[in-house]
Amino acid sequence: MLSRPLGMFYNPNATIPTFIIESGVTSGRAYSANKKGGKIEASERIVEQGTSAVVWIWGVQMLQKLGEAIGKKVLKRDDFNFDIGFDYLRNPLENLNKTALKFKAVNLLLSTALATLFIGFGLPKINHYITKKIMKKDKERQKETNIKTISFEEFKNKAKNISFTSSLYNFANILENNSAMRLLITDTGVVGGRFYNARNKYEKAECLFRDISSIYFYLFSTQHIVKLLNKLTSNTDIDPKVLNETVEMLKERLEKSNITDVHNFKNKAIGRAKLADLREIDKLFKDKKVITLDEFKQAISGFNKKAESISKLQPELGGKLVLSKSQAQDIVKSGWISNSQFLHSVMESATNGAYKQKNRFVSAKKVDKIRQSVEDFVLQVERKAKKQNCPIDSSFVEKVAKNNVRKNFAFYAIGTAVSIYALGFLIPKIQYLIRRKLTNSDEFVGIKENNK
Repeated sequence: MLSRPLGMFYNPNATIPTFIIESGVTSGRAYSANKKGGKIEASERIVEQGTSAVVWIWGVQMLQKLGEAIGKKVLKRDDFNFDIGFDYLRNPLENLNKTALKFKAVNLLLSTALATLFIGFGLPKINHYITKKIMKKDKERQKETNIKTISFEEFKNKAKNISFTSSLYNFANILENNSAMRLLITDTGVVGGRFYNARNKYEKAECLFRDISSIYFYLFSTQHIVKLLNKLTSNTDIDPKVLNETVEMLKERLEKSNITDVHNFKNKAIGRAKLADLREIDKLFKDKKVITLDEFKQAISGFNKKAESISKLQPELGGKLVLSKSQAQDIVKSGWISNSQFLHSVMESATNGAYKQKNRFVSAKKVDKIRQSVEDFVLQVERKAKKQNCPIDSSFVEKVAKNNVRKNFAFYAIGTAVSIYALGFLIPKIQYLIRRKLTNSDEFVGIKENNK
């Protein structure tokens, strides 16, 4: 039941987790800003947060597509469908047309640079202009009506059932829920731009603190919290798709072998290898990160068919089938989880088929992480069986898997909540403490000159 929503946290292209975070951050920062600096500061926070996110999640992609459309017409090419990325195990860039490669690289850099310039330098100017216009209208309205301007909070209380009529708030309402990941691709440029465009030294200090301290909670805090909680509970951080493949394989093997003993389960699932074979692999990889299939066959005999199958977990490199060290070790092991057919199924699910496509990049680090998570889950099953002193069968494996999913979902939810709290409430609270310390006032520092 929770596998599908949990899977979003393992998908780098999923937007819902970042929608949740950005919604909380936007709401929290707008609330804190309104509470301390009033409706003007709240408006700036909403526009800044929402617009920045929209530019990264949609704007950059639109710029890239526009650039590719221009490239297709000018260069008369239609071969830009490839990933720019490579390592010692995969290189989708080899044998590509150099013109197409250079154009796509320049297009990506230019699209990102334009978005960075807009967020860091253009958006602050727009925000400042909007603020001046709003303040000017407010002053004119006060002169005309001689009525005291009510606060943003009072306005909300008096007009709960009335939709925003101001174009500014309509704009902010549309932009509330957006991805934060693309927003942070070029933090240095954005932070630098906002710092440069701040209206006075107090606003510069606040921008610098807020934007730099936010980076950790946007990019790293959730993963660190999940990792810590998994370690404390002896749980496995495993992609639900990979977990499903692993559970089905273990159930099938257990039913065929009738193995229930804990020690036999571990030996059969993970497998063992001859010490001589492992030493030979160490020699092969002494000064290399990757070897060819032919090199493996010449050094170690008896595994040709399995070696060839595992070497096809990635496209050819330099026209030859290659192997990483962990893959070579899997070849000489007899365990269920090192079965080549199973490894292909796992990689297919985890990468949506990208693992075997020549124009797609799946890093060696990710491949090893996927493989390690499978072994970690097997060890988790073994630990649970030992602790509960019970045999390992299909139902027990399913029980451990369901418990794993529930825990990981809870851990990611906790990590997300911590990010929202830190970004939306804790950082603004410290920011306003800094303001109070520097200016002895809660007034929005960005409009001090305007008030003068």
